[in-house]
Amino acid sequence: MRYTKEDDARFQKCLCELAAHPDVQILKHIPQHRGSTTFAHSVSVANCAYHLAKKSHLKVEIQSLVCGAMLHDFYLYDTETMPYSDYRHSLIHPKLALQNAEKRFKLNARERNIILSHMWPIPCSPLPRCKEAWLVSIADKMCAWKEMHK
Repeated sequence: MRYTKEDDARFQKCLCELAAHPDVQILKHIPQHRGSTTFAHSVSVANCAYHLAKKSHLKVEIQSLVCGAMLHDFYLYDTETMPYSDYRHSLIHPKLALQNAEKRFKLNARERNIILSHMWPIPCSPLPRCKEAWLVSIADKMCAWKEMHK
């Protein structure tokens, strides 16, 4: 599949609309890897996942890709003050992110799978079941690695 300027514009529109949502703006106040915020990380993951889709010529549901990427870490707490280990956080935060996202947004099955499976292959993580979930999972690891090695 060849991506067009219209596809790029649709991606940017979806990203801007979701990023402007007041509940997503909360992520600007939640720290992420090494001085980043969860908001900045999520935007990076969305951009990276879309870039991977384009480079791989994969036809994706752009709205679902953006939504899943922006809400994959919607757990809404500061990991620096959490009462459990980093490993436990890695296991439970996808479920918490999904619960929080479902309270605020109407999600489709693809978006739910993106959020729940983004930590795969960590044990007990569900398998990504669509292209968008695979792309977000890969993009999340690429962006986290880059953020942690600044």
